[in-house]
Amino acid sequence: MTITRRDFLKMSGMFAAWTALASCAPSELALTPTAPALTALPPLPLDDESLLVHTLRRFTFGPTPAMIEKAKRIGLSAFIEEQLFPESIPDDATDKMMDQFTTLDMTPAERFKLEKKGLPVQELISATILRQRHSERQLFETMVDFWGNHFSIYIAKGGCKVLKTDDDLKAIRPNALGKFRDLLHASAHSPAMLVYLDQATSVGDAPNENYGRELMELHTIGVDSGYTHHDVEEVSRALTGWTVVGARDRKKDFGAYYFNPDIHNQGDKHVLGIMIPSGGEDEGMMILDLLASHPSAAQFISHKLAVRFISDSPSPEVVDSLAQVFTQSDGDTRQFLRALIQSDAFKSSAGQKFKKPLDFFISALRVTDASIKLNQRNGRMLQKHLELLGQVPFTWSPPNGFPDYEEYWSTTSGLLDRWNFGMLLVTNQIRGVEVDLNQLTKDAASAQDVVDVLSLQFLGQLLPDNARSILVDFASSGNLDANIPSIAGLILGSPHFQMR
Repeated sequence: MTITRRDFLKMSGMFAAWTALASCAPSELALTPTAPALTALPPLPLDDESLLVHTLRRFTFGPTPAMIEKAKRIGLSAFIEEQLFPESIPDDATDKMMDQFTTLDMTPAERFKLEKKGLPVQELISATILRQRHSERQLFETMVDFWGNHFSIYIAKGGCKVLKTDDDLKAIRPNALGKFRDLLHASAHSPAMLVYLDQATSVGDAPNENYGRELMELHTIGVDSGYTHHDVEEVSRALTGWTVVGARDRKKDFGAYYFNPDIHNQGDKHVLGIMIPSGGEDEGMMILDLLASHPSAAQFISHKLAVRFISDSPSPEVVDSLAQVFTQSDGDTRQFLRALIQSDAFKSSAGQKFKKPLDFFISALRVTDASIKLNQRNGRMLQKHLELLGQVPFTWSPPNGFPDYEEYWSTTSGLLDRWNFGMLLVTNQIRGVEVDLNQLTKDAASAQDVVDVLSLQFLGQLLPDNARSILVDFASSGNLDANIPSIAGLILGSPHFQMR
């Protein structure tokens, strides 16, 4: 490809505009391409409209103009209540999209017999992307993503390739807005989790400690809760016998959970100062209930949710307040989210959360109203773009889940990758994805109009004057119609769009 002088000047102008935009970060932070760390300033009070946009940014994968308009029409509180009960929201179009995937409704045995062993992996990832992009049940999808990352399973490990689909559909999704205790039990009985953390092969005379350790450290009470290695040993003893039907056992359904008393470690156990009487499978059930109701679990889960929805460093006072709600509601996710949204800490946290790559990717697809035509080839290509950005669903190898801290993601190369993706997206250079910028800007008659229309479309609000001025100057240079894709890409690459 030969780059003309005109092309070079245009690219130079775009990069200059992008660099200038990077120094005009939202009022709550400072962000530049060469120094990507965010510096929070004292929070500013939000008017009702700004609070609405802020809330939708945090609890959706990107608020579309239609969603913002609906929330304004019925009121933010009513909108959130509706989202908290996703079964009340018609989502037929998204459900219809799932029909194209052949492996979602298969049994693990059927997936295991497939010639294309990677097909269940690809289809689950593609289905997840489509749900996040299109579903009207955005708060639900946001919580599915949160809990799926909390109970993280690396989909490429052995049998997880065929088992993770059921973990998503039967453990995480049914419990994403329910009680933490129920979700914990569902995860503990998930064959994918038991295989991933080696519990399925743990036997009484040689208990494997992987799952017992992560159950306490990552899933419930946290590493700072005071448990000891003896507690890990005792939990691991109690969970021996919790296993998964293998391919050679023709008397049971392949890939199903079952308790095998023959490989269970007999005898009483002592966990966190509590005596667990010998009782086979009931020992594990008692331990799960003990951990779910433990004060440290309330603190640990509340902190993690506050990190996701408020800031990277929520105050101890905020976490304590949310932990009280967690305890009093018996870990009810709906009650917790109501309290979180109403908290002063949340209302004053605009600009304090940086989008993870998946958040950026899906929000860009949503606000540009991108149409996605997935076949196997297109699905693989779309996942390649996510891989370049750094976060394909279910592909984090360690059991701690993808990081949710700005300092991990806001690198110079990471920001450039986002800019490149935004430009590819709005210029329709991503296979199977189409954006109609002409439709989005059909009512714009001037450079100022184009900048404002696209700002409202992508951000839910107008750009601040300094950033707006930079883009209007760029839009006014040369042919306006030819500049529209660049303007759109610059907004998607700007620090304003990087914030949740």
